[in-house]
Amino acid sequence: MLAAVLAAAGGGAPAPDPPPGAAPPARVLSRYETAAPGNAIDRDCGYSAPLPGRPGRSLWLFCDSVWTGTRPGMWLGATAATGPAVPGRVPAALTELPTPSGPAAPPGPAVSERADGPPQGLLGRPPGLVLPGGRPCHVPGAAYGASWVSGAARPPGTGALLITYTDVCVTAGSISTQGFGMVEYRPARNALTELARPFTAPGGLPFQQNLGSPVFAGGHLYLFAAVCDLHGFGACSGGRVTLARVRADPAARRDPAAYRYRTAAGWTRDAFAAATVVPGAAPYAVHVADYSRLGKGLVMVEQRGLDGGYRLWRASAPEGPWRPAGRGTVGCTGGAGLDQCRALIGHPELSTRAELLLSYYDPGDDHVRVRAVPW
Repeated sequence: MLAAVLAAAGGGAPAPDPPPGAAPPARVLSRYETAAPGNAIDRDCGYSAPLPGRPGRSLWLFCDSVWTGTRPGMWLGATAATGPAVPGRVPAALTELPTPSGPAAPPGPAVSERADGPPQGLLGRPPGLVLPGGRPCHVPGAAYGASWVSGAARPPGTGALLITYTDVCVTAGSISTQGFGMVEYRPARNALTELARPFTAPGGLPFQQNLGSPVFAGGHLYLFAAVCDLHGFGACSGGRVTLARVRADPAARRDPAAYRYRTAAGWTRDAFAAATVVPGAAPYAVHVADYSRLGKGLVMVEQRGLDGGYRLWRASAPEGPWRPAGRGTVGCTGGAGLDQCRALIGHPELSTRAELLLSYYDPGDDHVRVRAVPW
């Protein structure tokens, strides 16, 4: 009726509501940040995955978070938020996830969900992290331990998301990765289950076990690792991307002996024998995800250095062959020391057949941003 009246008056039909979110390039925003003047959140990483059982919604996972404003605070470790997953759009109204229940959650009672509330801890403090010399990795103002997310994917046939993470000891001049773990998040109960920490090493894990980018295929869970072997000034000129796999069931994930590592000839139990699966790689870091619904197969984002430069690779299977699929530079500003342009992560549920939506941490404004990359 209203449309007919407007048309008769010469006004035409009312314009449709715009889709949720913002057109890229844009910042990823939380409702807390937009609830009051002065509210702000400084955090990075920015992984995302579709929420099982909630069509059109994503779970976003971040690393350390510091927030100011009406309810200031800090959580050194993973936090999470949920928001709309609209292809081609950047979430601008994430709701911070309340602390879940379960074996990996921070101790204490869960905090009730509030649409405009601040971030809340997702994973508890990792045990056993140490400084060089063996002292605990906890020196106020100088060192801290945290669990940082390294990826997320849905185990086939389940209502859960598998979240992978690394346990790190952070100082002013170094980051020591001393553990790798994973846990299932069940959104229907806001609970963490099936905790596994298959690899720990107080002296630091070998890079081949510093894993992330989970991909499920053929009854296995595949995980990627990367190292830069030849460093230039703020750039990598040569390195390796290695691949591990384990049977896609919780019991196998908990067993360090169940993991195999890809070599040129097949698979081995020896992590140190893993060979690169990307000839010519030069990674500071990589992120791999499945874009098969868009006809792109697996896509790897290879960060080349601290200036935001990246290359894209594509493959039909985790083992490869991986072939070049483009390159570019994200628009970071500022940064110094360890606080540099970083965390280049692709988002399958936000991407389209024409454009990859790629997030990154911009030290210029301490925020996760998303840009669209033609492919």
